[in-house]
Amino acid sequence: MKLILASTSPNRKELFDRMGVVYEAIAPDYEEIIDPNLEPFAQVEAFALGKAQSVFDRVRTKFELSSNSDFMVMGFDSMIEFKGGSLGKAHSVEEATLMLKSFVGQSQQIVSGFALIGQYKGKTFEITDHQATQAQFRDDVTDAEIEHYLSFGDWQGKCGAYSILGPGIFFLDFIAGDFQNIIGVPVIKIGHDIKKELGVSWLELLNPKNE
Repeated sequence: MKLILASTSPNRKELFDRMGVVYEAIAPDYEEIIDPNLEPFAQVEAFALGKAQSVFDRVRTKFELSSNSDFMVMGFDSMIEFKGGSLGKAHSVEEATLMLKSFVGQSQQIVSGFALIGQYKGKTFEITDHQATQAQFRDDVTDAEIEHYLSFGDWQGKCGAYSILGPGIFFLDFIAGDFQNIIGVPVIKIGHDIKKELGVSWLELLNPKNE
């Protein structure tokens, strides 16, 4: 099956590369506009679907010309659920500082929504879902640590103003759940949904690198 990643995220691309997944990355053409009527988990799924749909609409004609051409477009979006609300990316150092200070000694859920759209055995499919992973911040994180971390610039473009793939990992006391979900691709959950909806496993969908 041809796999298309509707994302330009370097972390997501690196994860697929490490797993040996052969894919094509195409930047989605989609504007994220928050719907105040949607719950946070539903919103992150809607954003993922919007990204996947924008790429699917651009490539579908090429694949649908052949009834034997199986393909799947994968869209993702992430957010942090904290104290009943949702948090995205900080837009300034000041905003990042407030976010990180509010996390000290607190637990949060890192949520990744995903959407899979494509064609399999001549039939189109659409799967949307999400996965949450708990992250507990240390209760002894100091203002000096936060200021030092912010000086690295690692907070930029990250949900909640930190990344566990960088020095932000040292803020945490523990993680409970799927680690890959924090990177933005809940691989295990996706595998369960693919098996349930399409009747095949991740491994059965993958193409060897030499093909």
